[in-house]
Amino acid sequence: MLSSRLNRSISESVHYSRHNAPMVGVLGIISFPLYYFIWQSVFPQPYENLGLRLLGALICVPLLAYRFWPTRLQRYFAHYWVASLLYALPFFFTYMLLRNNMSLVWSMSTMAALFLLVLAVYDWLLVICLSVLGSLLGWLAFVLTADNTAAFTLYLHQLPIYAFVVLAGSIFNYTANMVKEEKLNAHAAIGRNIAHELRTPLSGMKGAIAGLVAYLPDLVQAHRLASEAGLPVRQIRANRMDQLNDAASRIQTEIDFSHTIIDMLLLSAGQATLKQDNFARYSINDTIRRAFDRYPFKSDREHELVQWQEGEDFDYYGSDLLLIHVLFNLTKNALHSVIGAGKGVIHVSTSRGADHNRLVFMDTGPGMTRAQVKQIFDYFYTSKTVDQGSGLGLSFCRLVMQSFDGSIRCESRLGEYTLFELTFPQVR
Repeated sequence: MLSSRLNRSISESVHYSRHNAPMVGVLGIISFPLYYFIWQSVFPQPYENLGLRLLGALICVPLLAYRFWPTRLQRYFAHYWVASLLYALPFFFTYMLLRNNMSLVWSMSTMAALFLLVLAVYDWLLVICLSVLGSLLGWLAFVLTADNTAAFTLYLHQLPIYAFVVLAGSIFNYTANMVKEEKLNAHAAIGRNIAHELRTPLSGMKGAIAGLVAYLPDLVQAHRLASEAGLPVRQIRANRMDQLNDAASRIQTEIDFSHTIIDMLLLSAGQATLKQDNFARYSINDTIRRAFDRYPFKSDREHELVQWQEGEDFDYYGSDLLLIHVLFNLTKNALHSVIGAGKGVIHVSTSRGADHNRLVFMDTGPGMTRAQVKQIFDYFYTSKTVDQGSGLGLSFCRLVMQSFDGSIRCESRLGEYTLFELTFPQVR
């Protein structure tokens, strides 16, 4: 029970905090050597250890480029993230605190480290586990490398303060997570009601349409033969006959499409998981073409803003319907930005690579700030008003790309452009 709860804590923590990894990496790479110089030369402290600091900086290096980790290594990122925080915060600061005889500088530094741990980890259980484990490892390292029992006595005097920092910070984070959970539950309740009300008639329609799929083409052909034979049948225009010939199949496709929309809403609300049972191999150009053919553009002007010419084609393994919805989300957001700013167009392109293939979706509209880009894939984050978006679209896009063993990233420059790059693994 505890192990499964802890695994869930790690998963949730990484889900919310992994986008902070590059900044944590930069902070660690700069701070570890910088403060060695400060505490060694500028304001000398009783003890310093360059080796431990260099190891901490080295551990932070992979965090800088976590988005570019090979697909086979992405599965290990959660545990690497937790191990990095364990070493860089509770272990390192507890050990250095003890080695420096509980000096005021290191007491304050340890409190700051625990605050950072609370902010970085989110989940209260994981914060407590890392704090306790890191402190114990720091004590063990101290026992093995030093002989100073007085430091333990002083540490016990300050331990209630450190415990208060961890517990109080965890309570505040728990409250914030509860707010998010309530939002998800509200969306889930609405989604379940919608799903129930829509799935029943859709399923009935799909059952009824099965007979039309099987027999309507034969009936159309029979009508054509009867007309050619001069029998008294109602005349139907040739183009209408062609439409009737595959009308049932089109209706069945639209029903399946509607079921996918319902699944997407439930998934965005966090109440469903992506099923890979129906994943298959698809052409990226064919999927893009179908997406733009089906997108409900409000005017010819909107349609003209989207510029796509078939480029390098490649196959991907996944769901074409899910990817169409990803493109719908990106198109809707880009059109909102471009039209709202009164400038810009939308460019869509594809390219093949040695290890990965890419789809680039870029608009030359108003762009975004760095702070907006940093939060763009978070649940419920939106720069729109409440009536224009719920903040679930891009988080859904990320879930879809992860289910394809791919990724999606965003870069933007305020006043110039916003770019989304979708990366797909090679299909062997």
